[in-house]
Amino acid sequence: MTEEIKAKIQSSLVNGQLPCTMAHVIAYELDVQPLQVGQTANQMEVAVSLCQLGCFGYGPKAEGKSKILRPMAKKDEKLMDRLRSTAVEGKIPCLKLWQIAAEFGLERLAVSNTAETLGSKIGPCQLGCF
Repeated sequence: MTEEIKAKIQSSLVNGQLPCTMAHVIAYELDVQPLQVGQTANQMEVAVSLCQLGCFGYGPKAEGKSKILRPMAKKDEKLMDRLRSTAVEGKIPCLKLWQIAAEFGLERLAVSNTAETLGSKIGPCQLGCF
């Protein structure tokens, strides 16, 4: 299975990196956990990019451009309450944010931006990136 994952990763690279979305597509297509895809990419020394929650992979980290998370100006109190109730020691798992986005019918980035507004940290990542 690892060779099949490696082949899929190799064929899915964009500018030498594996977009988060593609990593999840690979996991789905091969019926493996996203973490297995992320670990395989790491073994191949392939960086994951374009995190669907905006946490990393959007530009040079040294220039402060790697993430696109931004606190929300408009506050959804119901969503904020849901995130507060989910956080454990100020952290919310990536998978939980995906589930909450689906529950509220929102884009994943909107939910992670709301978590950012609350000062919550995101993690662990489903792909094992953080």
